[in-house]
Amino acid sequence: MAPAAVAAGIAILYMPVFNHAAGLWAAYPQFSFGFVAPIACALLLFWRRDKLKASISPGSRVGLPLLAVGLVLLVTAWYQDVNPAKGISFLPTVLGAAAFLFGLATARLLLAPTILLSASFSLYRGLLSSVGFQMQVLTAKTSAIIASLAGLNVHRSGVDLFAQGMHFTVVAGCSGMDSLLALLGLGLLVVSVVELSIFLRFALLVSVLPIALLANSLRVTAVLPLSQPLGSAVTESPLHEILSASVFVVSLALLSVGLLLARTWQRAAQ
Repeated sequence: MAPAAVAAGIAILYMPVFNHAAGLWAAYPQFSFGFVAPIACALLLFWRRDKLKASISPGSRVGLPLLAVGLVLLVTAWYQDVNPAKGISFLPTVLGAAAFLFGLATARLLLAPTILLSASFSLYRGLLSSVGFQMQVLTAKTSAIIASLAGLNVHRSGVDLFAQGMHFTVVAGCSGMDSLLALLGLGLLVVSVVELSIFLRFALLVSVLPIALLANSLRVTAVLPLSQPLGSAVTESPLHEILSASVFVVSLALLSVGLLLARTWQRAAQ
């Protein structure tokens, strides 16, 4: 009865946080992966249900300080009206409650999905103007390098690319933020279930950034030669949508290759 009451209490406390986050996910395409995060976490928990049942123990008092930190952070965030902090507080609140009620082993199994949900709840508009803009600049730089290596005459100025007599701007929608955030979430769930060393799990997760950047830069680079026969229509045609969708597919393929290499490395080291 107590676990159900605690779960219901946490759900009530964080329902406004979820509603605010869902509004951001709907308003900004770069954050739309947030709608998938709860579903992915639920599927992961269902897949690991046997391990979760086996991990349940009388509980640990270690969870109480962590739970207290989460609740204090939540109350402070409400008082200061800092929405990202409300989302961050979800992590210690849930893990603290899980550790106190079911033990540290259960809390450890809940770590990855709770991090993903907490991160999804913590997204804020300013992320697009800070990290998002840096992704635009990096994409423009990388695309210019790839195009030059491919023999294309490209000039870059900031986030603007000049090629084939055309002027292209790497706008916020082309920054690759959506693919990066989605891949980070997917990568977190993957490294939580694969049997790899901590070092290889960390390396695989860190590899998400260059993978997302490379895939998105290849997409932007592909637009440059296509501008010769298609002109500016290349940025408005269905082909552009196909190229956009290909970013995640290519990134997922590269991440799968990275996972295969990590497993091969670990087997060779054993």
